[in-house]
This record gives sequence, structure tokens and C-alpha cells, in this order.
Amino acid sequence: MVKNRRLWITLFILPCMALFAFIYAAPIATVAITAFTKYTAFEPPGFAGLSNFKTIFSDADFLISIKNTIIWVFLQSALHVGIGLAVALTLRRKPKGWKLLRCAYLIPNIIPTAATGVMFMLLFNPNFGLINDIYTRLGVSDPVPNLFGNSKYAFWIVTATWIFYSAFNTIIFLSEISAIDPQLYEAASIDGATPWQMDVHITLPLLRDTIGTCVVLASVAMVSQFDIIYMTTKGGPGTTTLNLPIYLYKTAMLENNYGKANAVGVIQIILGITLVLLIRRLFRSRDKTNTGREESL
Repeated sequence: MVKNRRLWITLFILPCMALFAFIYAAPIATVAITAFTKYTAFEPPGFAGLSNFKTIFSDADFLISIKNTIIWVFLQSALHVGIGLAVALTLRRKPKGWKLLRCAYLIPNIIPTAATGVMFMLLFNPNFGLINDIYTRLGVSDPVPNLFGNSKYAFWIVTATWIFYSAFNTIIFLSEISAIDPQLYEAASIDGATPWQMDVHITLPLLRDTIGTCVVLASVAMVSQFDIIYMTTKGGPGTTTLNLPIYLYKTAMLENNYGKANAVGVIQIILGITLVLLIRRLFRSRDKTNTGREESL
């Protein structure tokens, strides 16, 4: 019976493993191998050792792309998870007009991110954009500057384009909040706890693991963010909004240097894995600390 059970488990797992190997493992292995080759559109791959990695790490644009990517990772983790959690805590209480708030908050998330980038480009267009038209009607003489083309504002206006894509985190938080035992809130209410105290001492501690999951998802999504940046600034002006995916795209498509681009891809994969491990370690260390305190008590 045990052998038959193992056989059936293996048969069910094999299609998934084959699909994973074909779609993910094989491309990742190809990227990792060709990252150590001199591979362009005009010559086949040839072993080049660490030359691609030396080239990219000596490139100031690559270092700036890593810096921008890491800054966006922290901003997205804080803004998306923070806003998503705040909206979830608000919707949990079902205030007046909460259904309208829920719909208005969720609608932007069904719009493709590339379309959102184009929409923001049109809204802030200094010549015919809606924002400029509002300024004119209000009697403001100075038109709205080209925010996406201004190195002073481009980074932050690009950041603003994906703030509204945090409803996914809100859905995760709401599902987790609904699983919390209502008796905990009833007991706290009898003891005189305010809604704010219930959120701080009951809801947030029980959502710690979920917050960690959302931070991981937000971080990984930002490491691979491409379409909004490409549709709005293409990494400009200069290198103001340049991140790793845009740098990789320019290396592969404009320079036709596939070996160098795959080296960037390897760094991008390593960065994503490192962020996941660090975030998991952070939340795991908190779990161990709390467990130790409970045992000592």
C-alpha cells in the first residue's frame, strides 16, 4: 500500500515538476549559464568568465539602477502594505459609505499597469493634460511643468502612479481579519478597549505573518517593475527613474548584448531572493522573540 501510494503521489507530481522545469528552471539555468559568456546579436555564446559582471559593476548607470530599485522596494513595501492595511482596518468596521469606498479603491486595480502609465502621461501633459486645464480654469498663469521629464519630480511622480495598486493587499488583510475569533473583540470591548486599542493589541499582532507575506509580494513585484516606468519615462530623464528591469531591457534590446543583459538578470534574481530571505528572517526573528517571552512567562 505504501509503495502504491508513493507511486500515485509521484505520478501526480511529475506533470507539475515537468511544467516548472520547462517554464522556469530551464530559462533560469540558461540565463545563469549565458551570463558568463560573450553573447551578442552578431556572435554565438562564448565563455568570457566574469567579464560581464565586471562590466556592469563598473557602470555607474547599473549602480544607480540598483539604488533606485532598492529605494522603490522600501517605498512600495511601506506604502502598499501600509495603505492596504489601513483601508482593510477601515472597511472592517463598515463605516457609512464603506461599499462605495471598497469599489472605488478596487477599480484602479483592474486597469493594466501599462494603461495606467499612459493615463498619467496624458493627465500631466503640459500642453493638453487635464491637470493643466484645471490649473488654467482656476486662473493659475503658470502651466503644469512636464513632471515626467523633470529630474526633480520624475522619480516621485512615477512612484505615485502605482500607489493605488494596493487593493490586493487589502483583500489579503480582510480575509485574514475575518478569520480572527470575534470573541477576542467582544472580550476587549467588555474590558473597555477602544477600536484603536483593539487594532493595536489584537488585530495587528495576529496579522504579523500576513504583513510579512504582503511585504514579500510587494518587494518582489517592485524588483521586476517594468511596464509603468517604460510607458512613462523609460528610465529618464537621464537615470532618474532607471531601475534594474529597464537597465536590462536597454542592454538587451538597444545594445544587443545578451550576455551582459543575462548578467543583470542574475543580479536581479539574487536581489529578489535576498530580499525574500531577509524579510522572512525579520518576521521569523520576531516570532522567536515572542515565543521566548511567552515561554519565560
